[in-house]
Amino acid sequence: MNVLPQDRQLAEKLWECGCLYIDRARVEWINNRLDEAERWAEEFLRCKRDLDELIRKKQEHDKLLQVVEMMKEKGIDIAIVMRKGNE
Repeated sequence: MNVLPQDRQLAEKLWECGCLYIDRARVEWINNRLDEAERWAEEFLRCKRDLDELIRKKQEHDKLLQVVEMMKEKGIDIAIVMRKGNE
């Protein structure tokens, strides 16, 4: 799973809960309890949205690292740029 190290534990929990919720939705669907199936499907989607956000956060982090590396390759001192931004 492509998430930041500090988000890995939460991502794993979201993944496990999502799997459980989708299984419960399927069982309720089979048992013709459609309202319950929908409730579990909504819980699955909530977990998916949260997991998608953690993945997006990692992608954004990776893009920033690429920019920093590119600046270093061009000889730009990132510390000076950061100071200028804070003035």
